Amino acid sequence: MLDVGANVGQTATGLVQYFPKSQIYCFEPVSTSFKTLSSKFSHRANVHCIQKGIGSVNGFANIVLHHDSQLNTIIANGPREDSKIGEEKIILETIDRFSIAENIRYIDFLKMDVQGWEMEVLLGAETLLRDKRIHFIYTEVGFRRGDRDMQHFSEINDYLEKQGFWLCGFYDQFRWGDKKEYLGFANALYIQPDFVND
Repeated sequence: MLDVGANVGQTATGLVQYFPKSQIYCFEPVSTSFKTLSSKFSHRANVHCIQKGIGSVNGFANIVLHHDSQLNTIIANGPREDSKIGEEKIILETIDRFSIAENIRYIDFLKMDVQGWEMEVLLGAETLLRDKRIHFIYTEVGFRRGDRDMQHFSEINDYLEKQGFWLCGFYDQFRWGDKKEYLGFANALYIQPDFVND
C-alpha cells in the first residue's frame, strides 16, 4: 500500500487499523510533517515513512507551505497565496522507480492527496498502470475547474478509464453553498477489474 501525501498519518492510521499485516509506504516530503509522521509510526515495522514527494520525474521541486499543512502543494501560484508561509525544496521520485528499487511487483492500494499534483503521480506510475499492477486507487478529486490546487475529476477519470480502471464511488464529499447544493471535492475510489475477476 502506498500513501502518497501522507501528511501526519491521517490515512495511514486507518490503513494500519484495518490492514495490520500490510506493508504500508508513506510518502511525505515536508520536514515538519514528516517528523510527526515518522514519530507516530516508529513502533510499526510494517509502516515505512519516506521523506520524498512522488511525481512524473525523478529530481527536485519546491513545495509551497501553508499554515494548514494539508494545503501544502507543489503547484506554483495556487489559489491560497494569502496563507502561504514559505517554500521547501524536496526530492521527487516516480512510483515506477520506487517499485523497482524496493522490489515491489504489485501495489494493492494507492492513495493520493497531493493538492492538484495527482496526475503527476499517475504519470510516474505509467509502467505499473500499463501492466495492471495497481489494483485500487483512492484519490482526492475536485469538481470546480477554477480550483488549481485540486485535480479535476474529469482529468483523473479520463486517464484512469484509458488505463482500464472502473470508478467504484465517492467518499468524504465536501459540499458548499447555502443549502450545500454544490459538490466541491471528494475522494474517488477506482478498481482494476482484472484484479477482481482473477
